[in-house]
Amino acid sequence: MNRLKQHCERWLETARRKLEAGGLGGADLDALGRILDDAPPGCRQRLLYLHANGPSLHAKIIGMALHEPVKGGRELAGQRDEWPYDTVHDAILDGWQIVHFPQQLAPFDDREVDMIGFEFIGQKWSSDDGDD
Repeated sequence: MNRLKQHCERWLETARRKLEAGGLGGADLDALGRILDDAPPGCRQRLLYLHANGPSLHAKIIGMALHEPVKGGRELAGQRDEWPYDTVHDAILDGWQIVHFPQQLAPFDDREVDMIGFEFIGQKWSSDDGDD
């Protein structure tokens, strides 16, 4: 079980007891806020760049790069037949949170810009003990 989940479960147990006793207050919510920091101690952010042939979550992936949060880490792209996902939706089902969606201001020919397809960026938090 990852550390963030453990911290939240302990907080919930305490909060339920305090709520029943009428003692849950703002300081308790502040404590929860500290637990839910963007970069909790002991966790690392993994980034997955997905390039799809359309703006839909179900569009076929045409490019992919995984960036692992380790010193000296390199971009992991691999061959198309090694990619773990066929669509952005597949990555979401595997626990990736999409933090960037492609701009859809106007249709464009992607040969005119320096990027491949429609870019989605996913993130996952990974604990130092290897538990996702």
